[in-house]
Amino acid sequence: MSGRMKRIAGRLVAAGVIACGTAFALHWAGWIPFWVFAAVVVLAFPPAVLALFLWWMADVGEEDIPFIGY
Repeated sequence: MSGRMKRIAGRLVAAGVIACGTAFALHWAGWIPFWVFAAVVVLAFPPAVLALFLWWMADVGEEDIPFIGY
């Protein structure tokens, strides 16, 4: 992957972590109900984990598709 793809994957990881963290903080403070917190985590966590894997495996100059382990 190129450096550009690594930056994109890093931004997706950051967005997912920020979304989950914000939802947790808002629920803990009592500003949003549990079902909203759960919906945000269910929608944001899986893409963040996949993007983290792609960011981790993205070496500049290495043009190979990583094996995820299925």
